[in-house]
Amino acid sequence: MRLNLWKSIGVFSSLGFLFVAGIMSANARDLGIKPLPKQQSVQISQNNLGPVSGQWTLAIEVTAHTDLNVSTEPNYWMLTSLEQSGIELSGRILNVNQNACSDAEILGKVEGNRVSWIMYYTGSCCKDGMMKFEGVMVSPTTIEGTLVPVGSSPQNCTLWSANVVATQGHYYK
Repeated sequence: MRLNLWKSIGVFSSLGFLFVAGIMSANARDLGIKPLPKQQSVQISQNNLGPVSGQWTLAIEVTAHTDLNVSTEPNYWMLTSLEQSGIELSGRILNVNQNACSDAEILGKVEGNRVSWIMYYTGSCCKDGMMKFEGVMVSPTTIEGTLVPVGSSPQNCTLWSANVVATQGHYYK
């Protein structure tokens, strides 16, 4: 018995077409392929914020002084320059108002949305005095926290506790 070549090709072509059409119309579960998971909405968390590097103005609202005979205004501002490398933070004070000391080195950390540093006063004003800042990034350009003295105040130096709002921007020195 001889097979007709054209009939054989036609039968195999028809079977191939039906097989491909069946695959295309089958549900993905029928083929053992898992469907893609539903897309979840993505929310940017505080941990996804960019680095803290840049200039920050600290709006300082003093809540208590270490020297009760102080006659200064209860509010200050400081312009700082901060540099973040990984979680490490360093910087310095660029400018201040009132009689706040400006010669200070800043060393700290950024962990998630928490920012902390210690200002080490190095100049003739409050030499060896230290202030600790602890805050939280509430937006990419705003940090809110507190600033408190560390240890006792050096002689002829007034340190203070304060609420602080730090705002990042492009300022001049």
